[in-house]
Amino acid sequence: MSVSLMKAATILDAVAAHIDALENEKVSALSAERQQRVDILASKYAEAVGEEMPANVRKKLAESDKDIVELITSMATKQASAVDALGAPSDRSDDAAPTTTKEAAEMADNKFLSWITS
Repeated sequence: MSVSLMKAATILDAVAAHIDALENEKVSALSAERQQRVDILASKYAEAVGEEMPANVRKKLAESDKDIVELITSMATKQASAVDALGAPSDRSDDAAPTTTKEAAEMADNKFLSWITS
């Protein structure tokens, strides 16, 4: 009977070792993924600021939530990239824009009358 208990204990030890190995593999994969996100953020930080990210900040970001790191990465990307053009002016004429409703109505009437008479 003690032999079967020893075999059961050996099997349980092997199962525990296998589960520990799987958990260590998961933890190392998560750690590698977090480190990759922090490395991307650190490169964006270097582009935006012009200096390397401090080691203590990298460590804190590696321990932070994924959403927080993504938010900071998007902000750093916006700061590091070139400014997007806002578009062309909406009015090509040099006419003064009306400042009141009365001026706008008079301008509309004048444009309509000049269009009708031309």
